[in-house]
Parts: sequence; structure tokens; C-alpha cells
Amino acid sequence: MHKLIEGYHHFIEEADRNRYRDLARGQAPHSLVIGCSDSRIIPEAIFGAGPGELFVLRNVGNLCRVDDPAVTSAVAYAVGHLKVRNAVILAHGDCGAVKARSHLEAIDEEPIRTWLCEEGRCDGCLEEAIKAWGRCQLERLESLPLVEEARSRGDLTTGLFYFDLETLRLDRYDDGLWQEVR
Repeated sequence: MHKLIEGYHHFIEEADRNRYRDLARGQAPHSLVIGCSDSRIIPEAIFGAGPGELFVLRNVGNLCRVDDPAVTSAVAYAVGHLKVRNAVILAHGDCGAVKARSHLEAIDEEPIRTWLCEEGRCDGCLEEAIKAWGRCQLERLESLPLVEEARSRGDLTTGLFYFDLETLRLDRYDDGLWQEVR
């Protein structure tokens, strides 16, 4: 607890109080980011975003499970109510969920096995497996009716990024190809 309270004190010293007063009146993020709960992956830092700029949904494995109300309600709120212009999946290197799915029988925690059991098994090169996992989540995101409708009106762009933790490289998946963001 001490570390959290210390962090709050630092936050108060550095916070832009005027910005937070504005945010208290409402939010208008430009993007929805579906990312992983992994503590090493910070979407706001990766995308250089400040408070109120990203609407972030984080879960184990950056899953876009269309059967999970936590996921679909967050997407509906971001796309339907907040009118974000972008909705992206943020995959990342050294993803524990992808590694765990390949060895599900070794996972002791039932909630993790249940969460990951419907995901396809990912074998081979870890980076390629993680990117394939990300493409699956993007397809799911794009299959949601609200997302399909917003895209067809030109109100929403969807995308997929891969963040390499070791090198800090960011790759973008576009038109079936991965390209490094420069």
C-alpha cells in the first residue's frame, strides 16, 4: 500500500489540475484500445496519450471475446456513446496468455484456463503466434454489429498494433501486412 500512496503523492504534485477539472465535466477520447492486463504494457505511454485521450479495456491476453459482456459493453460505450474515431487491438511481445494457451494443461488457476480455453492454440515462433492471436481479436472486434455499422459510415477506423517489449518497436497490421511504425 505504501508504494501506491507514494505514487498518489507524486501524481498530485505533477497533475495538471486544470486538465482534470475539464475532464471532470466529461470525456471525449479519440480511441478505444483493447490491450493486455500485463503491467509492462501501458497504452497511454506507448501512444503518447494524456488523461482522457484513450478509452482502455485491459484483460488477460487483450481478448475481444464477443460473448463477454465486459468486452462488448466497453466497445459499445466507446463506439456508441463516446464516438471514438479509432478502435484498436494492442498485442505485445512476451505475451503470457499466448504462451499459456499453448500449455493450458499446465495452468493451475481455473479462471485462467476458462478465459483462454476458447482461444486457438498458438505454436511455433512466439512473435508470429502473438500476431496471429491479435488478428483473431481484430476480426472479432470488426464482427460486432455496432463496429461494422460505424465503419461502414466512415465514423470508425479499426486496427491492430504489436508492441515489442524488448526493442520498443511498434508494428502496425494494415491490408494484411505488418509494417514497423516509423
